[in-house]
Amino acid sequence: MNNHFQNISNYMLPSLRKKLTARLLALALIVTLIVMSQLQTAGIPVASAQTPPTEIVGIITNGTEGGVVPENMEVLLMSIDLASNQIIEQESTNVDEDGIFRFTNLVAGPGLSYRIVANSGDYTPSIDLAGVENWSNVRIKIYDSTTSLEDINLDSYVLMVPSIDAKSRQAGVLMVINVNNAGDRIWMPNIDDPNLTGLDLLRFNLPEGFTDLAVESELPPGNILEIDTGFAMTNPIPPGVSAILVSYILSYEGDGFDFDLKLPYGADQVRMLLPDDAGVIEASQLGSLESVVVADNVFNSLEGNNFAVDELISVSFTGLPQPTVLQALSDFFDGRTYVIIIIWVVGIALLAILGYALYSSRKNSGLSSEDDDEFASRADIVAEIATLDEEFEADNIDEDDYNEQRDELKRIALEFDESSPTEDDNDDADEDEDDSTESEDESSEDPDELGK
Repeated sequence: MNNHFQNISNYMLPSLRKKLTARLLALALIVTLIVMSQLQTAGIPVASAQTPPTEIVGIITNGTEGGVVPENMEVLLMSIDLASNQIIEQESTNVDEDGIFRFTNLVAGPGLSYRIVANSGDYTPSIDLAGVENWSNVRIKIYDSTTSLEDINLDSYVLMVPSIDAKSRQAGVLMVINVNNAGDRIWMPNIDDPNLTGLDLLRFNLPEGFTDLAVESELPPGNILEIDTGFAMTNPIPPGVSAILVSYILSYEGDGFDFDLKLPYGADQVRMLLPDDAGVIEASQLGSLESVVVADNVFNSLEGNNFAVDELISVSFTGLPQPTVLQALSDFFDGRTYVIIIIWVVGIALLAILGYALYSSRKNSGLSSEDDDEFASRADIVAEIATLDEEFEADNIDEDDYNEQRDELKRIALEFDESSPTEDDNDDADEDEDDSTESEDESSEDPDELGK
C-alpha cells in the first residue's frame, strides 16, 4: 500500500500545489487514470517481432470452496490495438467438462495484444496475455456470488489534502482506499431487488458540501451512486484486495472543516495527511501528529489501526489558509454583490436628498403660510431677524437653515406695506371716526330743533 500511495503522490503533489483548485479535479482524474492504467495494464508491450504463439490454451477454475465451473461456459478472445486503443472480439469458444478452453485461429499483427474474458454472468473476469509467459497454461478463476458484506473490510483508508486554494477557500481531497474481500465468494449487489438501499451497497461517506466527485477503481465495472452524504458502488468485489481512488473538491467556511468518518466495514489502518504549512489535523481516535515526507513535501499525518465495524472517527481540520485582503476585494468586485450594494447606497442617498428637499420646502412654506399677518410691523420682523442672528451665533441652527430663514424674513420686511397704519395712526383714525359719527348725529337732529 505504501508503494501504491507513493506512486500516486509522485504524480499529484508537484502539480497540484502549483495549480488553482479549479484544476484539481482534472489533474486528479489524469493521475487516477495513469495509476489505474499502470495497475491494470502494466507491462503490456507491443507484440514482439518474434513469431507469436499460434495457440492459446487455458483453464477456468472456481475459487469458491465446493464451487463448480458452469457447463459449456463461454470464453472470449479479444484483441487490443494499442495504437488506436480499440478492443475487438476475435473469437469465442466453450470450456469442456474439465474447464479447459483453446484458441487456435490467432490473428497476429504489429501493435496487437490479447485478452481472455470468462463470461460467467454478471462477473466477467479477464486476463491480459502480455503478462503471461506461457500461453499454453492460461488460468482464470471465477467465484460463486454472495450479497452479504460481512467478509468485506478496509485494508487501509488514506485521506490526503494535497491542494488548497486560499482565495476560494477550497480544498482538493484525494482518497486511496484498499477494499479487502476476505471470503472466497465474489460480492454482487442484487440490483433487481426493489428493496435495495444504499446500506446494501459498498458505500463511503464524505465531508458535507463536497463537489466534483470522481471515482476510479480496480474493481470490475459497476455504477457510482452519488448521494448527499457520499457515494455508493455497485461494482462486484472479488476475493482479495482492490484499490479505489476518489477525488473531490471541498469548500470550507472559516478556517477549517469537520469530518465524521464512518467505517461500516471497519478498517485495519486509517491515515489523514495535510500539508505542514496548511493547518492542523485533530482526531482523538488517531495517534499523535507526525511529520512525514511525501514526494519531497512535508505533511502532518495522523494514523490509527484496528478499527471495528461501524466505528466512527471524528476528524477536525483547522488553521486552513485564508484569502488575503486583496483577494477578498478581488472576489468582491468579481462577483455581483458590489452592484447590489452600490444600488442600495445610491438609493439611500437619493431618498435622503428627497427627504431634505421636502423638509426644507415644508419649512419654508410654513414660514410664509403664516402669511405676513403674524408680524404686526416691520419692527417685529427686525426683532425676529435679531433673534435668528443670536441663534446662529450660538451655533443652535444650521448655516443653510439660517440663511434661508433670514432671506425669507428680509423678503417679508421688504414687502411689508409701509403705508399700513401703525398703532398711533389707528388711534387717530378712531378719533376721526368718532368725530365723523358725532357730526352725522348732529346733522340728523330735528330741523325744528335746529331752527330754535
